[in-house]
Amino acid sequence: MTTDSVAMTGANASTLQAQPAHASAMARHISEDGCQLVLEAESLAQGQRVSFALEGGCVRATVRWIVQDRAGVAFDAPLSAAQQALMVGSSRALQRLDLYAA
Repeated sequence: MTTDSVAMTGANASTLQAQPAHASAMARHISEDGCQLVLEAESLAQGQRVSFALEGGCVRATVRWIVQDRAGVAFDAPLSAAQQALMVGSSRALQRLDLYAA
């Protein structure tokens, strides 16, 4: 099983980096509608809104479930095939995803 992760990149990254990160996570099981997050610390709550930078824009999502160090999020808008490829491609670098309160 592979771990798909994503790092903050692009113009929105500098905007979001000015705010303190709420949590750090690795993204797995990425689809156009959402993904599973493996959290570095249990710092999210069900129903919480989060966002992260992805090259070409900001992705906003809602936490739908939490089990131990895992959380499922639903994206506000479906990810394009290109955005999904960016997230999956980032996994090779094993970088983390910084989440921000949205």
